[in-house]
Amino acid sequence: MVFFRVILFASIYFISFKVFGIEVLTLEGALKEANQNSLLVQKAQASMEEMKWKKRETSSGYLPVFTAGLNYLTDKKYMLLDTTLGGNNLTIPQVVPTTQYTLRATLPLFDGLVNIKRYQAGALLEEASSKDLEWTVFSIHRQTILQFYKSLSTQVLSEVAEQNLKTLQDHLKDIKAFKKVGVSTNYDVLRVEVQVSEASSEWLNSQDNVEIAKYKLGEILGKEQEIRLLNGKLPILNESIINHIDQNILEKRTDILALKLKTQAQEKNYEGLSRYWIPRISIFGEAQYYNNKNDRFDDSESFRNGYLVGLNLSWNIFDGMNSISRSAQAEQQVIQTQKTLKMTEIKAKQDFEFWKRKFKYFCSVYKSRSNDVIRSEEAVRLAKEGRKAGLRTSTDLLDAESDLFRSRAGQVTAQIGAIEALINLELVSGQKIYDFN
Repeated sequence: MVFFRVILFASIYFISFKVFGIEVLTLEGALKEANQNSLLVQKAQASMEEMKWKKRETSSGYLPVFTAGLNYLTDKKYMLLDTTLGGNNLTIPQVVPTTQYTLRATLPLFDGLVNIKRYQAGALLEEASSKDLEWTVFSIHRQTILQFYKSLSTQVLSEVAEQNLKTLQDHLKDIKAFKKVGVSTNYDVLRVEVQVSEASSEWLNSQDNVEIAKYKLGEILGKEQEIRLLNGKLPILNESIINHIDQNILEKRTDILALKLKTQAQEKNYEGLSRYWIPRISIFGEAQYYNNKNDRFDDSESFRNGYLVGLNLSWNIFDGMNSISRSAQAEQQVIQTQKTLKMTEIKAKQDFEFWKRKFKYFCSVYKSRSNDVIRSEEAVRLAKEGRKAGLRTSTDLLDAESDLFRSRAGQVTAQIGAIEALINLELVSGQKIYDFN
């Protein structure tokens, strides 16, 4: 039978590639490469590291700030102080140190809970980035499986198209030979020539589809192109696979959970920015080491020390609408993320129902096409026997074989359609439903 000839041809093809040292790519190898080389996974990992540092940045509001300074005056004119001493008017210059070292420490005591809100937002963003990474790894894993099987199906369809072309070319030779002896007519020759031309175009198109599918697979694997031959078999799926799927998909989707956390982080950020009208209180201390005796910076014996300790209160009364504008922007950002979350949840529920129906549809189509293949194979057998007995013509055999190739192509198309629907169902539900390994 033609189907088994295709499988045998493919098996010999794969074995010859191994014997002669040409690389092949299996599903297991593709998944391993995707985990190691996927650019999307690496991007998500970098984003998570960024959010960890973001959280550390927000914790700075609880910690003291130390600053060191050095002043050296190259030129100066002293400020003058007028005073009275013993009934005499005196003008005393206010001596400013030429060289001065300072060390200042500041510790916030109260800021209206702004730092607490910022820290909470940072912690939520860090958790969200972890969920995003988890989702990216899961998504890349399933997309790799899908694209691997899509690429594999294009190889199978290309082999089917090639076998169809060779069969038609053989028929064309037979028809031309029959025409010479008067058994076939010019009509029969022209009819087969048209079919050969169409089959040739389909085979060329199938070759292009193989290369395009491999390019897409290479993109997922973090490569510019994928040139290795794919080795594997398309899995046969049935409707019972999804019978026990968890319907509570919103709790399984880590990307939706990450979006919820980002929404909460935006709310915390808005709460912090909206407290711009609350006064800030901090404690500070400053140590000074200075020389106000002469202009030398290396005369250690002339240096003196001093210090300041105190409380600071600052109140933002008006800053040109800057704080009000930032608070209003944060409020609108909260609304945007809330609406985005709601739209994502609605789409997830709709997609869940869509792909569930699509999966059942393609499983049903696959069963029908499989039966068509069996019927077509039997029809080819009967056509061959009938031609030997003189009851069937070459045209009858040609039609039967064309039906077989169409049925086989339809079977593969339905098979990859079921695989695509199942993987998309896994992605919209956030669950691993089937083990493809």
